[in-house]
Amino acid sequence: MSEADLREDDYRNLAESLPQLAWIAEADGSLVWYNQRWYDYTGTTIETMRGWGWRSLHHPDHLERVEARFRRAFATGEPWEDTFPLKGADGVYRWFLSRAQPFRDGSGRIVRWYGTNTDITRRRTTEERLRHAQDRFRALVDSAAAIIWSADASGELSIGQWRWTAYTGQSDEEAQGWGWVEAVHPDDRGRAAEAWARAVEARTPFEIEYRMRRRDGAWRHMEVRATPVIAEDGSLREWVGMHVDITDRKEAEAEIERARHAAEAANRAKSQFIANMSHELRTPLSAVIGYSEMLAEELEDLGQAELLPDLRKIEASARHLLGLINDVLDISKIEAGRMTVAAEDFSVADMVDDVVAATESLIAKKRNRLVLDIADDAGAMHQDQGKVRQCLVNLLGNAAKFTEAGTITLSARRETVEEAGWLTFTVADTGIGLTEVQCGRLFERFAQADESTTRQFGGTGLGLAITRAFCRRMGGDITVASTYGEGATFTLRLPAVLAAQDDEPTPEEVRALAEAKEEAARHDVVLLVDDDPAARDLLSRFLEREGFRVRTASDGKAGLALARALRPRAILLDIEMPRMDGWSVLHAIRSDPDLAATPVIMTSVVNEQGLGRALGATDYLVKPIDWEHLKGLMERYRPADAPGTVLLVDDDADARERLRRSLSRDGWTVREAENGAAGLARLDEGRPSLILLDLMMPVMDGFAFLTQLRARPEGGDVPVVVLTAKDITPAEKERLGRDTERVIVKGSVSLTEIGRLLRNMYAGQVPDAVPASMQGLIDELAGRTGPE
Repeated sequence: MSEADLREDDYRNLAESLPQLAWIAEADGSLVWYNQRWYDYTGTTIETMRGWGWRSLHHPDHLERVEARFRRAFATGEPWEDTFPLKGADGVYRWFLSRAQPFRDGSGRIVRWYGTNTDITRRRTTEERLRHAQDRFRALVDSAAAIIWSADASGELSIGQWRWTAYTGQSDEEAQGWGWVEAVHPDDRGRAAEAWARAVEARTPFEIEYRMRRRDGAWRHMEVRATPVIAEDGSLREWVGMHVDITDRKEAEAEIERARHAAEAANRAKSQFIANMSHELRTPLSAVIGYSEMLAEELEDLGQAELLPDLRKIEASARHLLGLINDVLDISKIEAGRMTVAAEDFSVADMVDDVVAATESLIAKKRNRLVLDIADDAGAMHQDQGKVRQCLVNLLGNAAKFTEAGTITLSARRETVEEAGWLTFTVADTGIGLTEVQCGRLFERFAQADESTTRQFGGTGLGLAITRAFCRRMGGDITVASTYGEGATFTLRLPAVLAAQDDEPTPEEVRALAEAKEEAARHDVVLLVDDDPAARDLLSRFLEREGFRVRTASDGKAGLALARALRPRAILLDIEMPRMDGWSVLHAIRSDPDLAATPVIMTSVVNEQGLGRALGATDYLVKPIDWEHLKGLMERYRPADAPGTVLLVDDDADARERLRRSLSRDGWTVREAENGAAGLARLDEGRPSLILLDLMMPVMDGFAFLTQLRARPEGGDVPVVVLTAKDITPAEKERLGRDTERVIVKGSVSLTEIGRLLRNMYAGQVPDAVPASMQGLIDELAGRTGPE
């Protein structure tokens, strides 16, 4: 075999081994040879493919273009390259990249063309997908409301951020690098740049809000986020981020905040309006009730008892109006979320007795009979007694209203569920009953069974709504079951122990606080603070022999804590003590608004009377104590034992007249003042035994009067009883609890009972028998008989 033949075989073998479709054409473009891969792919033969037979494999949509370019290349002798689809033996078209080079002889004449077709279907599909993805991303950027941008790995804004430049008005050159910072508000610029630099350095997502200048010069709030893009080798390739204009959201939030403040202001105004209206309504009602009582007493003295029933009707109507006002106030507190609960320990049986006493007249009015079914194991509850009592009074009153010549049954049962005690109270009647529809709307506010019921029986439709709110606030609920025409049964289920809320003390704290308040309320404790046991023993024995109640503390810190809890009548204070010396305790007492008026007698072996007086000490005794001198000092802080002088501070002249006449009959000497300022002036005439104080007055109200009274050395221990028609807030109640002995709602207690209460309080005694109408008063007017 010649060398030429061998070389030709080599070339043929090489062509057959190529992965591409290979072919040879004459100078005029007619194909004369294909490799085996061509036939394998197309399923053709040399006879069908020779010359220009290849055109039958081309897609009709591309054939004209391909053939025109193919003939032009062969005519000009330029290398050939084109992409087009070729049909395979399976009838499927695949894309190929076709290339061909001319072979020339020594004279430069084209002798043959050698070409290949490479399958690029997969690459073309990938490129197509990539192009589609780029198109989608570009469309997303174009349609997005956000400003989408990119930065290089170093955090510099790259060129071509057209969305950025279109929004800010910066040019590419101005925004490039760190120039974007110039579009940020000057007050936010430093913060934004520092946060971006930290994110770039740590390669962590960037999130911030700042103001940015729009092309029209307006400053807009922007929410900015950017994420680092990590390459396959773990290096940081770039940053992609976006700016979202949140100005409208910010303005909406600001508007919501303004609306919230306006709503809160309106709610406060409504609460103040209700408080003022309650005062304006209760004041004339208390006058009606008071004059009715006075007239009743005088008619009895004159022997004209036949007029008493009419007077009793006037008084009952006035008290009914007062109850309606209380209902509206309760609903307003429920709506405002200001309804509070105060738990205490009480006997279920005793509480039911009070309820029965309060509802006897209502039940008997329509010839009804009350049946009690109280279980022997009903025991005690730790609940808001006032609200439990009010719920039962409402239910019994409701049953009495809709039942005539029937039976009303009140039952109470105790059960244990998951180791917790529950009390179930049931009020069943044999009255008119309710339909299913009526039961569904029974607990709605201002709603009764239907309009005909309201016309026939009257009422506001608030009682059951208030009852349900009370039950749920105490951790229970109320349900109703009824058969129309046969009566109704209301079931009230409450936990025996009120669950401690986050903002409420635990039962142990409640009991401890109640004990401290009970002792503080008497305001007759002398607190002795001394670290010397012998000195404490001597002083205690002396003071107790003189009739004082004494509590002791062995160091300054414990003494200050006891002073704040007990609000003692006077404090005897040593100077040199551990943990906190006497000077520090004295300073803390004089800095505490609740204790600032408390008399403090310093007792020390060191004579520093000048310093003691300068720091606010009332007196200074040098040890060893001069007992006669101490006895003389302590006489000023001893409670009196008999009725004395009452200072009556009230702007209502009629109310003062009624109280003066009633108290004078009981042996009190009464001085009067028409407002707080006048009351302070009357104090200069002499220290009263008691002060009866209204809260809402011109010139100086009761709160300001109390503040100035307690700041006076001689006024710190004068008992004060508040007698007001004002609806008192929890904060005001807490303050009055510190500075007063009792709070009485005008119209809720008779003049006679007020006199009895003052005598008992003045004598330092607790009444042996408390009338049902005063029960809430003695319990600091919990529930309906007093403000919460």
